[in-house]
Amino acid sequence: MPVDALLQENAALRRELAARTGQVTERDSRIADLESQLEVLAKKLQLTARERQLLEQKLKHLQALRRRHPFLDPGQGLLAFDGEASQTEPEAQPAHVNEAPDGETPHDSIRGRHKPKQPARKLDTSNLPVEHVHHELPIEERVCASTGKQLVVVGEKLEDEVEYQPGFIKLIVHHRAVYGLSEEDARERQAPDVVAAGPTRPLEGSIAGAGLLAWVLVQKYARHLPLYRQETILEHHGLKISRQTTCDWVLGAAHQLGPIQSALRRVILATKVVQTDDTTVKCQLGKGQKHILAHLWTTVSPLTDGVLYDFTESREHEHLFTMLPGYEGGVLLGDGYAGYATFAGARRGVVVAGCWAHALRKFRDALGEAPLLAVSAMTHIGKLFDYEKEARDQELPLEEHLALRKTRSAQVLDELDDELAGWRDLYSEGGKMGEACKYLENQRACLRVFLDDARVPIHNNACEVAIRPVAVGRRNWLFAGSVRGGQAAATIYTLVESCKQAGVDPYCYLVDVLTRVATHPASRVEDLIPANWKRLFGPAVTPQP
Repeated sequence: MPVDALLQENAALRRELAARTGQVTERDSRIADLESQLEVLAKKLQLTARERQLLEQKLKHLQALRRRHPFLDPGQGLLAFDGEASQTEPEAQPAHVNEAPDGETPHDSIRGRHKPKQPARKLDTSNLPVEHVHHELPIEERVCASTGKQLVVVGEKLEDEVEYQPGFIKLIVHHRAVYGLSEEDARERQAPDVVAAGPTRPLEGSIAGAGLLAWVLVQKYARHLPLYRQETILEHHGLKISRQTTCDWVLGAAHQLGPIQSALRRVILATKVVQTDDTTVKCQLGKGQKHILAHLWTTVSPLTDGVLYDFTESREHEHLFTMLPGYEGGVLLGDGYAGYATFAGARRGVVVAGCWAHALRKFRDALGEAPLLAVSAMTHIGKLFDYEKEARDQELPLEEHLALRKTRSAQVLDELDDELAGWRDLYSEGGKMGEACKYLENQRACLRVFLDDARVPIHNNACEVAIRPVAVGRRNWLFAGSVRGGQAAATIYTLVESCKQAGVDPYCYLVDVLTRVATHPASRVEDLIPANWKRLFGPAVTPQP
């Protein structure tokens, strides 16, 4: 065979071989892809089989319960009064449906600050027991400043004060002695009268004593008793009072206590480790205007006692600059709200930390969708909480606590990332498991901040606990009657809940502080923060029964 023909045949064979080699390579690649898809389907089948097993167990349990209780009334759980409840009739609303944290209702108009003050309303105190207290000047002060002659009693000024003591309300009549020159001396020269000092008033121009004000505040903000119910209680004790008056008392007390709230804010922010969270509160803006969904925020620090509340008309991140004035170079722990990152970007050195309790909750919500993967993730997160409990129980110093986090906690996080890496793409972002994985991915850097600072908690549960009293109270008063009323509620919640944290009786504290705040030096207002008050003044205050 000629050489040229052999060369041509050889070239053709080489081309055919190359083509067949390409086909084999392509087939091997397809086989590898199919094997990968088969492996994923096998995992899905495994999860589906496990989920089916759990559902079958749940079904058997429900069937067993049904056999045990076959005669359950389908309407069980509905509490009907005066006959069966109609499904078509509108639900009756409680009498206090429109009451606000400060006691305002749509029918109780609140005077704006720009309006002239109305004449003080006269309370009906005719049914109250009366106690008379006499105030006199010391002998050495009964001297006329003009003549140097001795002053004698020439009359008295009467001032009423309604006071509350546990178990009863009484009217105290303060007799303030008025001193002037005797008749003989008065003929020679006129001199102004001198009046004995009266009691310190918590609210200027108000008849309410510190005990009565403290009782109203504690009943509303610690025991969640709306003002309309308090009116009934006060009337049983002989005191008839209007809603407007108690509203004014609450607002006035909040104004007096405001500087203590500001002092607590400075103390919390100075720790440089701050936690914050919020809950919604419906707020009324006035007659004819729609309600808005306002927010009540809680701010705490693991490094100091006290809880701070703030009321804002919205959840815009701009409010954070007012709530955290001048906060720089610290950690801000939250729940993944995007506004925290915006705030941190505008403040020098602020780092946003994440909450593992929120992450745990999201995987718990995904149990019904992907039980095996959710349980595995929850087990890993549970180890983080176990390590923190171990550190607390052993009272580890910060250095040892940090070393524990950098070794054991960091290893758990790496294992969790490895486990979730192969499964994230299997679940839709619209599902519970997809949402949980997405949260972990978006918050990855924030959720690891605690590895670098042992002072930073791994969760935001302290704020969650602080929100609970607001949630309980909201079931009773339902609305904030105005922005000003919401701000007053935030001030009083701050002091009442801080008292609980410090182990202080809120009533004893408010009785003492409402009397003391008017004369206490402004430079030492931090002394009146509940934790400091307990140390400085608490032992001298008689506990109330």
